[in-house]
Amino acid sequence: MDEINDKKLIFVFTGPDGSGRKTVAGRVGALCGLQRVLSYTTRPSRLYEKDGIDYHFITREQFIEAEQNEEFIETLEIDGVYYGIKSKEIDATFQQHPYVYLILNRQGSKLVKEVFGDKVIQILIYADRNKVMSRLLERGDTTEVIYKNLERYEQEMGYLKECDVNVENYELDETVEEVTAILNTYIK
Repeated sequence: MDEINDKKLIFVFTGPDGSGRKTVAGRVGALCGLQRVLSYTTRPSRLYEKDGIDYHFITREQFIEAEQNEEFIETLEIDGVYYGIKSKEIDATFQQHPYVYLILNRQGSKLVKEVFGDKVIQILIYADRNKVMSRLLERGDTTEVIYKNLERYEQEMGYLKECDVNVENYELDETVEEVTAILNTYIK
């Protein structure tokens, strides 16, 4: 993997599902000129997700082959579903842009931090449990998906102290403004 020079940073947005981390990350990324690197997953897309926009949706066989070819910088399995980030995509993005962002859960965030160290800024976006449940219902997740996400809520929130930045997403525009201001201190 190519060395990343001193000016390049990876902003990792993490937090419980339903916290708004993807929405915040997308808006902040656009405002700060960050480029997103998508994760790969073997799970089927949800009704509101698009391949190449939310994730790269691939088969389990494709994932295993890529993993055997050492294409991923990090992989993990959650409930029988595989997730990973390809190192060549981070390298390629860094050829064009000094700042990239990823949207990962706490396990993925930890793995990327282990690989890239101080180049990684971990940003935890969170909301209270009731707000998270409300958002999951609003976006049309199944009862099973909501239940699994709420089961992991406390674990995700336990990662708060390990992150560089923690912002409660109580009002989207204010949250985006706050996170943008924080990220600009790293960029400038």
